[in-house]
Amino acid sequence: MKKLSACPGWLGLSADRTSFVFLPDRAEIVQKIFELSIGGVGSYSIANYLNQQNVPAFGPSPTWDHSTIDAMLRSRATIGEHQPKSYAGGSKKGVPIGAPIPNYYPAVVDEASFEAAQKARHQNLLSNRGRKGRHVTNLFSGVTSCEYCSSPVKFHSNGDAKSLMCSKVLSGSGCIRSAWSYRNFERSVLHFIAHPAIAETLSDPKREILATLVGHIRRLSGPNLYSERIEITSMLKTIVSDLKLACAGSEPTQTLPNALIRRDKPGRFFRLTLCEGPTYVGFPIEE
Repeated sequence: MKKLSACPGWLGLSADRTSFVFLPDRAEIVQKIFELSIGGVGSYSIANYLNQQNVPAFGPSPTWDHSTIDAMLRSRATIGEHQPKSYAGGSKKGVPIGAPIPNYYPAVVDEASFEAAQKARHQNLLSNRGRKGRHVTNLFSGVTSCEYCSSPVKFHSNGDAKSLMCSKVLSGSGCIRSAWSYRNFERSVLHFIAHPAIAETLSDPKREILATLVGHIRRLSGPNLYSERIEITSMLKTIVSDLKLACAGSEPTQTLPNALIRRDKPGRFFRLTLCEGPTYVGFPIEE
């Protein structure tokens, strides 16, 4: 029987090197990486998260980096596929030979999760998300839209003034020139989601997810702030199907295209739709 020489990082080799050994602890790490990616978390943030959690890396490096995360998320070996390669001529990456072989490795994620991660990565690239620092500035990226025109809502920073506003306002192409200060919006929405009455409308599986999310929200004042924010931004996409901002109330006054952008107008509200259908209207928490 042919001896095996190598395998993906979440697998080991049997003592006689003739079969693969599934490593459950490492498999859980790979599954967490896919879960975070599907939740909209980028590779830089995932690497930071794993390093802050002191999760051991698979390779010779003691820490995770974004290139390792990207390679793992792209690798079809995660769904069990093997692509034979030739390393003739000193090629380090190898040249593909023949068709891929399905079910060669034990799969660590299913194909639906793999495709969902590819879609999430593509959406991140389209939104021009670049390298992230050590803070998750916007928990609601990819979730929020404008109540008035349904365009995406974007995070905008102007010095200390950090706000959410319609993307049309930012591009100067229309809509109501108003914004909601980010800190107040985040506090208002998370406070609303954590209300016990929200859980009563959900089925058991979703109620458990919401309970976990609320746990992370309540730990935001603890020592692991970055990790908690990573978990929240991922889980919000599981429990929330739509979040609309009405930054100027229910009957906004149309403004001139070059008018100043006003923040935190009276009457503003958000419309929150959960994955199973219920829609709620929430209002800002007064600072």
